[in-house]
Amino acid sequence: MTQTTSFRKDPAGTVLATLQAGVAVKTGKTQGDWTALTLEGWVFTQSTEATSRDGFDISITPANGENLRSAPNGRIVARIEKGALFNKVGTQGGWTRVTRAGWVSTKALSSGPAPPAAGANAASSGSAPPPAVVGGDMADRVAALRSTSLALTPDGPPLATLETGASGQVIGKSGEWVQIQLQGWVRETDLSEPASAAIPGVSVAQVRADPSKYVGQLLEWRVQFISVQTADELRPEIPNGAKYLLTRGPLPEPGFVYVVVTAAQLPTFQAASPLQEFTLRGRLRATQTRYLPTPVLELVQVMDVNGGTP
Repeated sequence: MTQTTSFRKDPAGTVLATLQAGVAVKTGKTQGDWTALTLEGWVFTQSTEATSRDGFDISITPANGENLRSAPNGRIVARIEKGALFNKVGTQGGWTRVTRAGWVSTKALSSGPAPPAAGANAASSGSAPPPAVVGGDMADRVAALRSTSLALTPDGPPLATLETGASGQVIGKSGEWVQIQLQGWVRETDLSEPASAAIPGVSVAQVRADPSKYVGQLLEWRVQFISVQTADELRPEIPNGAKYLLTRGPLPEPGFVYVVVTAAQLPTFQAASPLQEFTLRGRLRATQTRYLPTPVLELVQVMDVNGGTP
């Protein structure tokens, strides 16, 4: 996706979810200005309920919607609307894998420009490049014949190097270039979100006053660590059994913040001293819990500890 866009039940129909920019999708047929695609990912199980409406078996329940993720507690790929219907594919821990067919505006789909043909003259270089074609006569999967560069756009700077034999899903074509979708794994500790994506200086009063604006957003808060806790049924906004931090903040506010952490992030805080301060970047899961006015943040990155880089 080249931009944030609505995922709809029908062309120009009811909005089911909002897809994040940069998400790779596999498209199907087109109908006018609309393209069909299938959305698949993971949602927090406690944010769903069983249903038999319209042939689906899962409905999204939170009033402000729920995140759809690439993996359990993984990258957010979309924000699903309350009441949206999906089919259940499977479960893992406190997460449910769901799928749903729908439609997006064709304009929101990636269509990189074609490179100029060899020997093209100045007059022809000014002509508009052909649009990317999704599907067509290309093979569903292709493999690299030799070590080659992977770029974001045709003739763009390299992002990575594909080794001989590495394969990917074909999702488009433009001139002599083929657009592919790859899947792989990297260590979570080697990843961070762009600094420009984080919203600093947001107060708890602000997020409570406008939940739809801030839930799912990346915030930067400074907090004071108190302890590591294990989630239970009294805090349904956090997967049951997951580890979270009890912290005071966001400083200098006197309240508290729950910070959900992964197994890879946990050692940093197990070694921390009580009342140690951290600057954190995380996604806001909820503005408060069911029983307490405590916001819930999902940790993305520790920015600094007591003023020093971790």
